[in-house]
Amino acid sequence: MPARRAHRPLALGSSHWREDGQPKVRYPSRSDALTAADERARESGTELGVYECAFCGGWHMGRRSGRAGRLDA
Repeated sequence: MPARRAHRPLALGSSHWREDGQPKVRYPSRSDALTAADERARESGTELGVYECAFCGGWHMGRRSGRAGRLDA
């Protein structure tokens, strides 16, 4: 089992929050997050990347632009 990352303080500007101030959906694995990102792309045409959250240890989706190096597809 991989070691847990140390949690960072959770600030509203962190990548754990959506633009509307609500927490992002937590996916338990990269694979689950990629599946959800692919579904979103098919539904809305919005391409999203996924990244592991330093706060909750889960995986989130995010826009590919603006966070270069953190998102991968």
